[in-house]
Amino acid sequence: MNTNANSLPSTDKSPKIPIILLVSSIGIGTFMATLDASIVFIITNRIKDFYGVAPNVVQWIVLAYLLVMMAFTVIAGDLGDKYGNKLVFQVGMVIFALGSLFCYLALKFLVNSILWLILARIIQAFGATGMISNGMALVTTFTTKKNRGTAVGFNNLLISISVILGPVLGAVIGEYWEVGGVFLINVPLGIVGFVMVHFNLPKTEPMEKGKKADYLGSILLAAFLSSLILSTSFFAEYFADYYEGIESLNAIILSVVCLGISILLVPIFLLWEKRAPNPLIDFKLIKNRKISIGLFTAITKHQGYIVIIYQVNLFLLTLKIVEDEIGAGLIIAGLPVGMAIFAVISGKLSNTVDAKYLCTIAMSIVAVCLGILAVFVSANAPTWLYAVISTIIGICIGLFQSPNANSIMSATPKEKLGISSGLLGLTTSIGINLGIAVSTAILTFVTSYLSNSNGLDALSSSNYAMGLQWVFAIFAVITAIGAFLSYFRGPEDRTEETTIQSQHIDLV
Repeated sequence: MNTNANSLPSTDKSPKIPIILLVSSIGIGTFMATLDASIVFIITNRIKDFYGVAPNVVQWIVLAYLLVMMAFTVIAGDLGDKYGNKLVFQVGMVIFALGSLFCYLALKFLVNSILWLILARIIQAFGATGMISNGMALVTTFTTKKNRGTAVGFNNLLISISVILGPVLGAVIGEYWEVGGVFLINVPLGIVGFVMVHFNLPKTEPMEKGKKADYLGSILLAAFLSSLILSTSFFAEYFADYYEGIESLNAIILSVVCLGISILLVPIFLLWEKRAPNPLIDFKLIKNRKISIGLFTAITKHQGYIVIIYQVNLFLLTLKIVEDEIGAGLIIAGLPVGMAIFAVISGKLSNTVDAKYLCTIAMSIVAVCLGILAVFVSANAPTWLYAVISTIIGICIGLFQSPNANSIMSATPKEKLGISSGLLGLTTSIGINLGIAVSTAILTFVTSYLSNSNGLDALSSSNYAMGLQWVFAIFAVITAIGAFLSYFRGPEDRTEETTIQSQHIDLV
């Protein structure tokens, strides 16, 4: 058993839990939340047809989920610090399973209004925040600096597997079963996960008591992020309308208004956080370079791979370079597979090699790959080019994510583990949403401009390819900035910390 003589009495009562049991217990919750997100993206069009609603209505089944995630992810982490990470994780798992059941029932019996499905998705999101915010905190609690990277690596492996399985399960269940089945599968998973966590993990004691969570700060942060993302979405809608000959200023006005609101909310949020008795974001944490740089580069990491998953997939299908979704999925399948394999390898490496080296190398290669696509993407480019680049980027993302998470959590004081875990989870929503919104805005702007110049359709092969070249070029710069900053996070502290709980886990 791993012990710290200065903090633990000599006892044999501390549980010895194999790494596979630790990660599988915690990982089911994270697996469900990640799997559900990717499945929902696949069946959105089916839900639109099912209810007979417009795209701007059906988007709320995704938007409502993400808004709640943005608003409550950090709060859920804070609640984990106050009431116990295990307790909040389990409560989140129950709420998520119930929300999934309600989604199924809404699609089964409440077919006259999509509002019930949106409300059920909101319930799901509340549960997801409890799991995502406290999952990494639990991994950190029951490991040490010597073996934490391994546990983080296996946890990220489960996340990557869920990314791989999501589109496949979504397509199969949607094709051969009723559309609500994609939500119903979370119910038995939630029951199994709850039982495993309950019996396999010891109780975690609250780190703080008597402090009220910063609800206003969370609402301000969510409002800032939401208005920023909506601004880019309206901007893209304006140029789409302009290309169609629709002379309407509503979209551009809304874009400017949302952008103005997001800018105005920044100083308001900062002033409130400085005065709040228990601020949502502890600026003392952010002052730590390992945490601040790690969180920022995590956002750039998500942006770096989402443009491949989202934009390349649409490009291949729109120009009919491949015949169906399965063919497009196989071409970029190397990305999630590479992530899955190297998440474990990089986790072990991060036990001995500093994150500043691993993360800088990984992000630099991602930037180079995006730069290559910016030069060579076209309707005539061989499909193996996209397959090779996707695989390399997947390997690099896998190489990045475990060391980066390990660096952030190891630098976090034990009483703030839930907050850091919540902030790390929040980077996923921010990175993916900004990546999709910004890349779509760039693509729409460039293709519309080219169409007005050369008279060709905006989505003609030449205009579409040029628009995508601009997307990849800009995101290559963004990931290069992430690589540059990652090096300056500093060396890792390899000295063993005081134990967080009076329990340790021996890894097999």
